[in-house]
Amino acid sequence: MTIEELITLEFDGLSQTIIQYSNDNFIKSYAKKLLSIDYPKDKHLLVILVDYLVNWYTNKIDEIKSSNFIVSKEAHLKSYEILLNLKELLNNPD
Repeated sequence: MTIEELITLEFDGLSQTIIQYSNDNFIKSYAKKLLSIDYPKDKHLLVILVDYLVNWYTNKIDEIKSSNFIVSKEAHLKSYEILLNLKELLNNPD
């Protein structure tokens, strides 16, 4: 999938998954900001947002997987996978 396709197809679900889970206003803001990205014009901003969210998920994913109170674990795993894939695409565009 291309970066443009990921933005079009996946960003709304990814953003909503993060917003519903997190109580960190900075993380919620980053997730919301994804929805206003104009790629490729905002590529630099997208790289920053993806880095922030990958780092956040890296620190939270074990907690998410092991929690008995999170019902949307698959959505989080998918969101994390999308962000990792996107980070790879942004770092290696060819």
